[in-house]
Amino acid sequence: MKIKLLTCILVALFSLNAFGQSTPKTVDQVIVLSGIKDQLSRLDGMITTKIEEKKSTFSKPEQFEQFKTIMTTGLNSKNAVKYFSEYLEKYSKEDSMKLVVTFFDNPFMQEFNRLEKEAASSEKQKEVAAYFQSLKVIPPAQGRVQQLVTLNQEMKSSELTLKLVRNLILSMIKGANYNQPKDKQISDEEIKSNLTSIFTADYEQQMTNQIIAYALFTYKDVPDEKLNQYIEVWKTSTGKYSLDQLLNALDYSFTKMSEITGSTFSVLEKSK
Repeated sequence: MKIKLLTCILVALFSLNAFGQSTPKTVDQVIVLSGIKDQLSRLDGMITTKIEEKKSTFSKPEQFEQFKTIMTTGLNSKNAVKYFSEYLEKYSKEDSMKLVVTFFDNPFMQEFNRLEKEAASSEKQKEVAAYFQSLKVIPPAQGRVQQLVTLNQEMKSSELTLKLVRNLILSMIKGANYNQPKDKQISDEEIKSNLTSIFTADYEQQMTNQIIAYALFTYKDVPDEKLNQYIEVWKTSTGKYSLDQLLNALDYSFTKMSEITGSTFSVLEKSK
């Protein structure tokens, strides 16, 4: 009887382990194969640009340098990847993540991943500019534009980009707010109002249009039939699950980085 009981416990423990939290190895495969690691690695450049935009709001250079140091300590690509991975390890199951690895590791998906990565490289920017000029002479076919609109919807490219930019700007606003004297700090409601005034429907539409325009260049050599196959892949349950997990992990990552920034400013305030 004891042997049977022990066997049942071992089987149960093995089952829990097999379907438990995702392992760091599996999560790392997901963020590499999905291309999200490359995207997050470019975050430092975006952060530097946004911080420099705030420079004129500081009366003293040393205040700006202090702000810059604190912001980049919490908000950087290394932390972004760290907390992105942390979310997937904590809130996803190993068996589900392995399916996501298989989804992204498919040669067909990796072919498109390479296309997308190459199009975003600095070496391609002159070619991108020339391509956009050519579109003024020979506009794209409406059928191709509609394909890319559909692809954007299925890949949630606009949603992911907006989340990234929104989170980045929110972190900047909060950081600048923390750096103000107590009597000049604004409330969370005012911060949300500021964001609403920035992310208008027109702004979001402009960003979507830019994404579609860039997609014209990215997939310019991909036949319509093959692009349709790519669209269908994203409609699968695994494709949808993968995107939802990536979007949730992105929110989690920026929340954690903002907490670091906020706590650093709070410690600084107490030391004054």
